[in-house]
Amino acid sequence: MKELPEAKRILITSHDAYNYFGRAYGFKVVGLQGISTVSEASLADVAKMVDFIKENKVKAVFVESSVSPATIKRISEDSGAVIGGELFSDAMGEPGKMEHGYDVGTYEGMIKHNLSTIVDALK
Repeated sequence: MKELPEAKRILITSHDAYNYFGRAYGFKVVGLQGISTVSEASLADVAKMVDFIKENKVKAVFVESSVSPATIKRISEDSGAVIGGELFSDAMGEPGKMEHGYDVGTYEGMIKHNLSTIVDALK
């Protein structure tokens, strides 16, 4: 985490499910759809997000395990930011699936996966 300067700690996802994460690790969290995953983002919301990414030189945006990636992929294309990886949201990974020495099916493994995915993509 310390490898990532504070100015680069901007986490962009489909919905605002990572406020706990932002508070714990010092990230500004920007969710396209707010908290709801039911409503669709408007074209104005997408355009505003693309402008925000360009203005803040955000290197990567992230798809979520429980949300369709279509809108984030569109934002990635329009803004030039890469898809930094898939984050676990509203669910953990498959129990027993090991990744870098930890089980992504546990809460601790989920957090480690999300943190390493985010930091690696934003460096």
